[in-house]
Amino acid sequence: MTDQNSTSDRAVDAKASFSTKEESKFIDQRRTNVKSDLIEITGDKLENILLRHLHCLGSRKSWVTPLSILVTVLLAELSASFGDKFGIKGSVWEALFLLITIGSAIWFVVSIIRLCIHWEKSSLSNLMAVIKNTKEEQTR
Repeated sequence: MTDQNSTSDRAVDAKASFSTKEESKFIDQRRTNVKSDLIEITGDKLENILLRHLHCLGSRKSWVTPLSILVTVLLAELSASFGDKFGIKGSVWEALFLLITIGSAIWFVVSIIRLCIHWEKSSLSNLMAVIKNTKEEQTR
């Protein structure tokens, strides 16, 4: 294991190389930049980190479903004339659609609030920082 200072010194000295070879008829220029960091972590620790961050990563897409339902039900409610169907009165259908619209609107607002709260924690750079142990892990 190396300490933090020697690793950062090596990162400063790492440079990309550039070469032109006359003997190659297919390659005009060749550029190499393959220096990288090695992250050593046990499988169970990585699994624990990924499981803890799963809900944060899912929050970036969680607003799509409630918005889709809200738009669909709202369009149906605005454009439909509710009549008596399946033994249920039109006013009951209209009230049911209104409740679904209100419920999906609340679900959408909660999803947006969660997205705002977890925005930083749900980023890939934050997950990599926790895996690299350069950032203290925060739960929920």
